[in-house]
Amino acid sequence: MGVRHPLITYLLILPINYIQNMINHAVIVLCNGKKILFVQRSAAKKSLPNLWAFPSGTIEKGEGAETTAKREAKEELAIEVMVEKELGIIELPELQARLYLILCKSNSLDKITCDSKEIQKIRWLTFKEFFNEYSDEQIGHGLIYLRNHPEIWQKIQ
Repeated sequence: MGVRHPLITYLLILPINYIQNMINHAVIVLCNGKKILFVQRSAAKKSLPNLWAFPSGTIEKGEGAETTAKREAKEELAIEVMVEKELGIIELPELQARLYLILCKSNSLDKITCDSKEIQKIRWLTFKEFFNEYSDEQIGHGLIYLRNHPEIWQKIQ
């Protein structure tokens, strides 16, 4: 992918062992024209049950964020995606999580089939529509961060 576009990356001064314990996640920002795919996480999920988020997954050892995004799209949505670019990184030290936002496209959007263990609902909305409809209590931490930083998502639309 070449040069990163760290629109979201911010630095924190933390002990080195804290940084090493961060769990890396690839977050799929899937576009269909001006609409973005948002998913409501399954009630059975251990983390963030019932909250709205993007499809995502943990980056496994030896895997990059782009590879994880492609794998998770197959597992959670049953589709192939093409990576457009990495939008940036959100660090959530309170959750020991690092989110790599990966902008993706697909030629199979009409074939999306959700894994019910992961996702209970999907919605195609613009960021503005989404943020007008859902409160912070209904959405995941990465989306709360994006709500508070519209300069990031406005560049996607």
